[in-house]
Amino acid sequence: MNPVAAKSGFHTPHRAATIGMWLFLAALFMLFGSSMIAYVWVRLMGLHRAPAGSLHLPGLLWFSTAMIVGVSLTFPRALAAVRRERQAQFRAWLLATLALAAMFIVIQTPAMARLLATHKELLADYRQHLAVRHDASTAPPMQLYGVVFILVLLHALHVLGGVVSLGVVAVQSYRGAYDHENYAPVRHAALYWHFLDIVWIVMFSTFLVLG
Repeated sequence: MNPVAAKSGFHTPHRAATIGMWLFLAALFMLFGSSMIAYVWVRLMGLHRAPAGSLHLPGLLWFSTAMIVGVSLTFPRALAAVRRERQAQFRAWLLATLALAAMFIVIQTPAMARLLATHKELLADYRQHLAVRHDASTAPPMQLYGVVFILVLLHALHVLGGVVSLGVVAVQSYRGAYDHENYAPVRHAALYWHFLDIVWIVMFSTFLVLG
């Protein structure tokens, strides 16, 4: 038995924890899925007359995408190492995963700030345009940037939660909490990060295609 669980006197069955994780991911799937369907529908219907090509994404988003894809490449290696009782490799890959996850947040933050700044700039231009011409037929796509900012922020908040949970797993790994028989929390964290990776790729690709 896991020594940490043995000392605490409490042990959650692996199957119950796994079912709970899948239910949690299902709830997140409905949240992000409905959000993206709504975005696609509104965008195709012509969000405030914003033509195709109105959305210009910050270049930093390409780098943050590389970071979160990297997480899905390093995490399986950490899992493979703990299954083989290669603790040093397990911890090394886990730290690499944590570093990539943290870098995603670091890079995403100024990218989101740029989206919000663009939204505010376009809004100011639109108000000035209305004051001069009183014509709303040529409204700039400021709402488009606002919606994209909210969706990116929603994903980033879940990534931030994933970074915290990953940090806990990393700390526990140095306490000898995981071995080839007891590594369910590591597997659950990996599932969560694979989910976030897929969500971001779908989200980012949608923005590029419908921009």
